[in-house]
Amino acid sequence: MKKLIALILCLATVSAVLASCGFDPDEKGAIVNMYLFNEIRNFDPLYAYTNASNIEYDGDSSGNGVFLSKLNANAEAVELLGLLYEGLFKMNADGKVEKALAKSYEYIKKEDAKKPENNVYMLRITLRDTRWSDNTKVQANDFIFTVKRILDPGINCDAAVMLYDIKNAKAAKLGDESRDDIGISSPDTQTIEIEFERDINVDKFLEVLASPMLVPLRENKVNSYEVNDKGEIIYGDNGMPAYSNSWATVATSLVCSGPFFIRKLETELGKEWTLERNKYYNANPDKEERPDKYVTPYKIIIHYEFTLDEVLEAYNNGTLFYVGTLTPDAFAEYESKLTINDTFAVGSYMFNPDSELVQNPAVRRALSLALDRTEIAKYVTASVPATGLIPPKVFDLDRKSTYRSHYGSVIESEANVDEAKSVLKAAGVSGGSITILARTFTNNDEVGMAEYAKAQWEKLGFKITIDSRGRNLFQTKFNEGAYDVLYTDWQAYSVRAFNMVAPFSVNYSGAALDTEHQNYDPRPNCTGYSNEDYDKLIAEAAELEEGTREKNDKVFEAEKKLMEDMPIIPLVFYRDYYMTSKEISGVKNTYYGYKVLTKMKLKNYKKYLPVEEEE
Repeated sequence: MKKLIALILCLATVSAVLASCGFDPDEKGAIVNMYLFNEIRNFDPLYAYTNASNIEYDGDSSGNGVFLSKLNANAEAVELLGLLYEGLFKMNADGKVEKALAKSYEYIKKEDAKKPENNVYMLRITLRDTRWSDNTKVQANDFIFTVKRILDPGINCDAAVMLYDIKNAKAAKLGDESRDDIGISSPDTQTIEIEFERDINVDKFLEVLASPMLVPLRENKVNSYEVNDKGEIIYGDNGMPAYSNSWATVATSLVCSGPFFIRKLETELGKEWTLERNKYYNANPDKEERPDKYVTPYKIIIHYEFTLDEVLEAYNNGTLFYVGTLTPDAFAEYESKLTINDTFAVGSYMFNPDSELVQNPAVRRALSLALDRTEIAKYVTASVPATGLIPPKVFDLDRKSTYRSHYGSVIESEANVDEAKSVLKAAGVSGGSITILARTFTNNDEVGMAEYAKAQWEKLGFKITIDSRGRNLFQTKFNEGAYDVLYTDWQAYSVRAFNMVAPFSVNYSGAALDTEHQNYDPRPNCTGYSNEDYDKLIAEAAELEEGTREKNDKVFEAEKKLMEDMPIIPLVFYRDYYMTSKEISGVKNTYYGYKVLTKMKLKNYKKYLPVEEEE
């Protein structure tokens, strides 16, 4: 009886405290209806962002692992994953680095003139106290796992180059050192220590740590075992337990460190998703706090069951409060109401590395010359003609200016069919057959784009076939390599220009080592590009200090070389866009494009609550 009375008194005290703050404990908060982006089917950052996407991975260097990626990088993935995961650092809308999971940091530099091998260059980061959506504490080892996973020599990830400042990172990725020798460790659960090969510009490295690719992940989730109906672990042909890939595709398996987690994820395409407030995000477990103290909205309902006409109707009648994707025609109609920003994504044509015709640099250059990028931009919502491979958000020397604004264009927007014909004639190419694989399940008109490319390329004497497919059949065709050209989103993972061009060099590609032929050699990235002169340029650039004109000049030289050989054809620069109802406030942007919705408010939200949520 005494325990019961004590519990009642405790609950009464909590209710009184919350009520004194002007908050009804029975109220959960706003439910906001939104239409954000094309559907994403995997929430693993390595899967969602990576450009190294055409090589299946089903095991790490020890023979174990998970399925990663066969499709292409998704420019919209950052929109959702930025709500679910939080990194050590983040960038505000102006590109300034701010602490996120990191509570504090210090750079330690100790040099021994007599014994340089004893020099110490270390970044020590202390984490703040926050928890995953299952109430497990976010720990240093979660970030260390992410780093070592990217640097696994058995995994394709062209973001690995971002981490090569870390001691033994590059050697581990190339299989020359163990991942245990990578210069990253945790003296305790809340401290990360990162050692470097040499003295670094710590501010530049913090910019790298703000990349959406470098969010902590839980090893016990990523490396969970596949089980049968009886709950028994399934073993592979090598006698080792088989890892499951469901942790990033099933809502009940996914744990999130950000302000929201996925409460409901319909398995069928074209259904709604529900994001719910992560009540453990930043919360003090030893203190009773308002449930909306750190995250104001209770739920975000992302609608995919609507047609575009239904989306616009719901927005105009005041029941849909945020729209984040439109067709090109609808974009033109609503442009005056939209907030528009540049992004890190480049819409590009990528070539099949096993297709002999398009692996000829002269053919690729001619195909590029024949395309008018202003015309192409009409098929990709909100896009502008690409002027190079490196997108407009990438920094020049610092956040005060961009690489693209300093160096200008390396490719022309206008088509030049006559020059394209001259390039082919000089190379002795008189024609051939090319298949363009196009998706029919995005808001971009890839089929219309392919039809334009077909008309232009047929002027060069090529026979062009367009193979347009829905989601599943597109995946099948992609896996089979039944294409010569396809459209893809090519992502920059950081604000460093070097990190965008380096993966086209074999030793910086981030591709899994060649174990098929038992030689463990590094392999090209998913374009198949390999050029000794280019490798030399990248090796020289890698030795130069980040944030210097000397280094960026070398990067520009490398970019020009790429645009001569055209292993990938940049077509358009994506732009992010969205419109919000007048009932919505508190939506903030970040430099990487994902929105900060922690303090988003819906005016008079109670009148929009479903009946069951009002009770």
